[in-house]
Amino acid sequence: MKPLVTVLAVGALAMVSMAALYADGPRFGAGAASLQPTAAPTPPTAEQAAANPFGVASSASSSRRLASWIGPVAEAGVGWVRGFSPTLDPSQVAQSVPASIRFSGILEYRDPADPAAWQRYVRDRVQTFKPVTRHWEIWNEPPNFTPNTPPEVYGQMVALAHDAAKGVDPSVQVGLAAQSVNLNYLDRALLSGAKDKFDFITVHPYETAGLIPRGFEAQYMAIVPTIRKMLRARNPERAQVPVYFTEVGQPIDARNDETAQASQLLKVYTMGLAQGAARIHWFEPLDGDSGPFGLIGPQGPRPAHTALRSLITHLGPQPRYVGWLLLADQHHGFLFDGPQGPVLVAWSQPGTTAAVALPAGSRVVEPLSGGVQAASSLALNPVPALALLPRDAVAWVQLASANQARPFPWNGDHSGAKRIEFSAPGGPAGERGLHLVQAPVWRDVGTERVLDAAPRAITAFTVDPNFLSYTSQPLRITAVVRRNSATAAGFNLKYESRSGTRSLGWNTVPAQGEWSTLSWPITDAQFVGKFGYHFSFDSDATRHSNYSIRSVSVSKE
Repeated sequence: MKPLVTVLAVGALAMVSMAALYADGPRFGAGAASLQPTAAPTPPTAEQAAANPFGVASSASSSRRLASWIGPVAEAGVGWVRGFSPTLDPSQVAQSVPASIRFSGILEYRDPADPAAWQRYVRDRVQTFKPVTRHWEIWNEPPNFTPNTPPEVYGQMVALAHDAAKGVDPSVQVGLAAQSVNLNYLDRALLSGAKDKFDFITVHPYETAGLIPRGFEAQYMAIVPTIRKMLRARNPERAQVPVYFTEVGQPIDARNDETAQASQLLKVYTMGLAQGAARIHWFEPLDGDSGPFGLIGPQGPRPAHTALRSLITHLGPQPRYVGWLLLADQHHGFLFDGPQGPVLVAWSQPGTTAAVALPAGSRVVEPLSGGVQAASSLALNPVPALALLPRDAVAWVQLASANQARPFPWNGDHSGAKRIEFSAPGGPAGERGLHLVQAPVWRDVGTERVLDAAPRAITAFTVDPNFLSYTSQPLRITAVVRRNSATAAGFNLKYESRSGTRSLGWNTVPAQGEWSTLSWPITDAQFVGKFGYHFSFDSDATRHSNYSIRSVSVSKE
């Protein structure tokens, strides 16, 4: 069944045909007024800051330069800073930091072999920095920054930290943490002592967010819902605790300029809020020892800083999400109830553009410049724009609200599917619920186009989260493959399981000249998208990956 089309004619209160709405035109539509700067946001009060979902996360080096960036960050409307230098003087915070800013801290890794020392450390940190924060996450990205500490040990350390922190101050909030979106790790930690010993959960979805520019919005949108599934299964009493993205970001590099960074920021915050993340922290406020991630660079604030300021201005310091819209059956839009009325944040699918007719009285925000002007249409491209709709845009609000509870579409709704499949565009399936993580390399074999696995050592796939996420049930993965030459080729099938990443061993691709079907039954899959994908064909090196793939499918047994 096709997802709901939600493109509206100007002033209409019902859906109409695409042909009547889409046309090429200027960025802000015909007859737009001259560009006007966005008014500065009113700084939130200290009370409002506690509910402000907009945060930043500082590196060790930038945390020591707090005075150089705290002002611009607060001016943008940010309410939270995650991470601070241990040399910070708690008694001076009130004098040097705006009242609108709150902090959250990290209880760093300590040797699990000495639980008494660990609890002393926790009590000391909580007591010393009580004037600064009552929010502490336990370790940074475990098992990162540890000697690969297993989740069973981490669960026990969480329980010890929770009891020690609450003994100092019962109002302290204690958080579970994991690298990337490693919910397999958290799942096992909950079974090993962490149950009921936490007040929030943190993840760092760098890899999952990194796939958004390739059209993987649905995978990113599934992070919080998958965490909720895990909590309902392992600790239902804590199923609704806040989920924070305490680090996520995009550096300036050879592939991503400042515009790409700002575009990524807008999408990360918009969809983080839409899926229910209670706080999102951009890494980082100022370039530090991790490279050019900052909202502020050597030459001053980057477009990402302006984009964040624009987003907070128009969504408000406590955004109210209404629901999603699928424009022209393919482009993503997210509707919020802003301080001045409905706000649409929208962009086009990769490599495409489109135009959307807006209700009379709409205005469009160019978030990278902060400019606002009246418009009759919204031009979509991969860089998000904001449309400020009139308060009487009832149809938009009703449609978005109805969509909120529906499965978020990814080339269709696969929530009821028994089988999903990947093949070349134009083939029998295309990407029907199963998606290639890397940009594809195609080759022609006879009269058909197939995926060439040769250029990479690993070919990775993501299943639509509405087809399967977290829940473990019997599956069968099937691949139709052939060698590209007489050279031997093969791979390990690796997948996310309840015990972490698991390998089923080496599979030799049969001799050149014929297609072969390989199939694997799996009984312990636990797809959570730790690094943005769920299973892979791993050849160890490109000298073993000289083969092609006609199709791959996943079936529920």
